[in-house]
Amino acid sequence: MQGSENLSELVMKARFWLLSIFILLIINLAWIWRFDQNNKEYSQRMNDNRNRFIQANRELYLMNRGWEFTMKSNNKEIPEGIWVQPSKGDATDLNNYIGQSKKLVLVLSDRHCSTCVDQLLFMVKNEITEINRDNLLILFSVQGPTREQWNHRQKILTGVEFLEIQDKSLQLPMDSLEIPYFFMTGPEHLADLTFTPYPTLEVQTKEYLNLIKQRYFN
Repeated sequence: MQGSENLSELVMKARFWLLSIFILLIINLAWIWRFDQNNKEYSQRMNDNRNRFIQANRELYLMNRGWEFTMKSNNKEIPEGIWVQPSKGDATDLNNYIGQSKKLVLVLSDRHCSTCVDQLLFMVKNEITEINRDNLLILFSVQGPTREQWNHRQKILTGVEFLEIQDKSLQLPMDSLEIPYFFMTGPEHLADLTFTPYPTLEVQTKEYLNLIKQRYFN
């Protein structure tokens, strides 16, 4: 009998130690998994912070360049003989569309971020009412074989002339930034109040559009 009791006791002890080892193994595996997850989360945060830092530096660089070229472009004379192609009709001189009134011009290109261009057009739509859109011109240059996407974009801003121009034919320093920009012009054919819209600074772009609208369109 005592031998059976000793055997049972040994079996119980073995089970206890096996269970303890199993629990410790589970705890260690859980700790290792959590440690690995923490490392991954930390790495992801570091990557996100690095990407935000790179993006912020890039935007700051572009803003500094934008300010520099804005100053260089202000009051610069627009060259004579810039031919534009409307969606309907024959090519003609840009001066025929500027006329004797003040015009707000938005310069776009296929080289620009497509999503950014669309967002900018919708912003202009929201800020410039249809009654004032006779005072707005969209000048765009095409890099691809067709202007189909620009025909679709014209539907965003009804009542606005979309005119195709040769890339960088305005010869403004702003063209070297490779991003959209605005300027005011009129009978004097000077580029004035140039402004570069940045996707992260929508408030400033809206303020610019409202300032132009209040000063020239009302």
